[in-house]
Amino acid sequence: MSGDLVEALVRANLALAAAIVAVMLLRKPVRLRFGPLAAYALWLAAPLCALVSLIPVRAPTAMTFHQTIEISPRGLAAAAAASSRPFDLADGLVLSWAIGAALAVGLFVLRQLRFVRAAGRLTPLDGAPGVLRGEHVDAGPLVLGALRPRIVVPADFETRFQGQARALVLAHEDVHLRRGDATINGLVVALQCLCWFNPLVHLAARAMRVDQEIACDAAVIARHPDARRLYAQTLLSTVLTAKTAPLGCHWPAAGPHPLKERLTMLNAASLTPLRRKAGLALVALLASTAAGAVWAANPEVTPKPIVSRPVWVQKPDIADLDRYYPAQAKAEKLAGRAVIGCDVTPQGELHRCKVASELPAGAGFGEAALQLSQHFRMDPTLPDGKPAGNGWVNIPINFQPPR
Repeated sequence: MSGDLVEALVRANLALAAAIVAVMLLRKPVRLRFGPLAAYALWLAAPLCALVSLIPVRAPTAMTFHQTIEISPRGLAAAAAASSRPFDLADGLVLSWAIGAALAVGLFVLRQLRFVRAAGRLTPLDGAPGVLRGEHVDAGPLVLGALRPRIVVPADFETRFQGQARALVLAHEDVHLRRGDATINGLVVALQCLCWFNPLVHLAARAMRVDQEIACDAAVIARHPDARRLYAQTLLSTVLTAKTAPLGCHWPAAGPHPLKERLTMLNAASLTPLRRKAGLALVALLASTAAGAVWAANPEVTPKPIVSRPVWVQKPDIADLDRYYPAQAKAEKLAGRAVIGCDVTPQGELHRCKVASELPAGAGFGEAALQLSQHFRMDPTLPDGKPAGNGWVNIPINFQPPR
């Protein structure tokens, strides 16, 4: 199980990294030729490629059962302490990843709480339904939150932004709300937590937010084409602050470069609606092509050879049954049955076992069968001379209670 998870994380992050590098190279040319919205939409290719990398090319379908193994508790020996599978490298990697993901979640939560605390008490803004005003001058303007995002403006909003400038600021934040940008940023934060060890993911998150803001600027200018100069002055009058909210829409605060990039795009010539639509179509084609290439590169999952007539050289004994028999079922003298499927190592041992079925359901016989699997070992060579290693075996086990 741990090995499968590590393999999936590696494969998804390799696909994600390749897609991020491609988007970083294409975003500016796409923006210049097809508009900011196309460059922003281009980022959808990255998570799409990561998800597609987890889809197997072909899943195994064969299933064969061999003779049922029945374990009787007659002459039970004294119960022994339960043994467990040794802690291997894959387990350590999964544990490290989980700890890192938990720490990343804690760090983002702490940053969000600090920003909300620094913004102070939020009160409704007069004359602007749904808009909240903070207690300090560096609390916005921005969209705050992910599940229930709200527009938050600074304490001096009414004096700093007047007339049409105020309307432009609110129009900008309203575009974020209507497009669902705050929710998208929340999903990006979740991806950063899952891929905390991948520096390209954090770099991409920052670049995507820049493209998000530029696309939002373009939407506002498209509605107010005569307000380019005023809009640029409004951007310049906004306070750059080092305090940012991970769950929200704002431009990155690491220096003036993102602001310069936004101001530069305000001077770009407007594109025709046909070119903008062509850009979105091109982005969809690029994303689907990249996802198809990733899927085609996935390792092909071929059916494992089924071991239908194993030669067992070791099986669980009565003491093993007593050790793993479900306590509640033993007390109620309840019989049961479980079927487990396991990979076979070249040495004839079983690993990566999974419960295929269990009767009665929820009685614990499936887990007991998984524990018993470590006491099975088959002859690495089958009666027909073929190796049993790297095969698959299904083991039905009947459990009989003490009489």
